[in-house]
Amino acid sequence: MASVVQICNLALSHIGSDAIVTSIDPPDGSVEAGHCARFYDLARTAMLEAGHWAFARKRVELAEVTNTSDVWLYAYALPSDCLRPQIVLRLAADNVFSFERFTLTELRSADYELEGQVLRTNEPEATLLYTIDITDSTKFTPSFVSALSFMLAGYLAGPIVKGNEGARLGNAMRERAMVEGRSSAALNANASSTTADHTAAHISART
Repeated sequence: MASVVQICNLALSHIGSDAIVTSIDPPDGSVEAGHCARFYDLARTAMLEAGHWAFARKRVELAEVTNTSDVWLYAYALPSDCLRPQIVLRLAADNVFSFERFTLTELRSADYELEGQVLRTNEPEATLLYTIDITDSTKFTPSFVSALSFMLAGYLAGPIVKGNEGARLGNAMRERAMVEGRSSAALNANASSTTADHTAAHISART
């Protein structure tokens, strides 16, 4: 698995730089390491936010808060580590041997609305599937590493290459990152068999 320094050096190579950084935390003293330290976290979170990555996925039953909406039935606090909501799991009921079995399904998200750190929905006892910020680069998949390196290259091009060429190259690198990201996200999705159903703890307690 790639280290942060390896990702930074890969990004530098994308914009034609021969520089090799040895550390960005703290920076090794080179101009390139300083720029990598400045932009790496921004590039990482931007790339994580852009896709549904299996290694950055978490599921939690949401805590209900006071609902001030006249439109939505329920309000919940977003988890403190939520980078991007993905799916509000919907309650589904199946008749199994003459009794009802309640499960939460990921086939399609329940409708919801975000306002600050509050999520509003009509789903009771909502469970959220969401993206978290992963800083440990050893958890990144190879395809995510590639996408992230192009995103970082997009941020590095301006201050390193400079001028109109730097701006043009930066835009091209960010566009390449999104293409790579979509491909990586598709690989992540295909790594799962089918969209899962599961029974949450508060539902299990009813049966």
